[in-house]
Amino acid sequence: MIKRNLLIFTRTPLHVGAGASVGAIDQPIQRERHTGFPIIPGSSLKGSFADHWNDVLETDSDGRRSRGTASPAAWLFGSDDPKNACAGALSFSEARLLAFPIRSAKGGFAWITCPMLLQRACRDGLLSAESVASLKEPKDDEAQFALGGPLDLPTGKLVLEEYCFSHAGVPPNGLADQMAALLEDILWKSVTDRLVILSNGSMSHFVKTTCEVAQHVRISDETGTAEDGALFNQENVPSDTLFYSPLFLSDGRGSRKEASAEDALHAFSGKIDAARVFQFGGDASTGLGFCGVFLR
Repeated sequence: MIKRNLLIFTRTPLHVGAGASVGAIDQPIQRERHTGFPIIPGSSLKGSFADHWNDVLETDSDGRRSRGTASPAAWLFGSDDPKNACAGALSFSEARLLAFPIRSAKGGFAWITCPMLLQRACRDGLLSAESVASLKEPKDDEAQFALGGPLDLPTGKLVLEEYCFSHAGVPPNGLADQMAALLEDILWKSVTDRLVILSNGSMSHFVKTTCEVAQHVRISDETGTAEDGALFNQENVPSDTLFYSPLFLSDGRGSRKEASAEDALHAFSGKIDAARVFQFGGDASTGLGFCGVFLR
């Protein structure tokens, strides 16, 4: 089995819905239960990537899509054909948050993260152990950021949204450069100056309260005007958010038992390199969910 990390950098707001809610948000995004951090389920990733192989998927007599023996995509994503049922060679984990953009009083915006997210990325092999070994969690009113950078106020303070943070040191040596090297994206390269490390609690607070909330109204097909009582709120992850998903590749199954995990990696990475931008989540027809995708 081969393991890689799939990096997902949102170019437009992203909505992976959790269904109805009893709170103020009618259509919230999916989050981790214990931290409140946004996630992208592995099933959403798998479905979106499989959709890019639609031109080679078979169609049965009823017009339904099937992944039969002749489909080149079946061995990657699995087949539900009773005669050739098999699991796919690709196994997607849920995409986890690594960096979240937030408004800054100076410099426009910052990318915030926290020790918990960095330690997870280290455990998953995305960051080196040396880059987070010396990391200490700041207090809730403190932040680690680069002095003299675009975010630094003359007072040595940092203001994110309406909260002021004291300087608690700079990020561990080499961490910002290591994160900048993750993506070939011209905007992301500025993370070396815009990286801010908050406490785990402050990070959880910001990702719960600063996602975009868009108001929508349902239009009547008969009148062409807004329906009464049809106003609803939809929560979106903002653009320029970085997720990563551990990806596991195994030997071929079903009709491609002779294929190796390296063959699966070659087939999937070729598709990633050719497309580079994929769309995830809901409201695809209104431009949500466009993301740059990179394999590391």
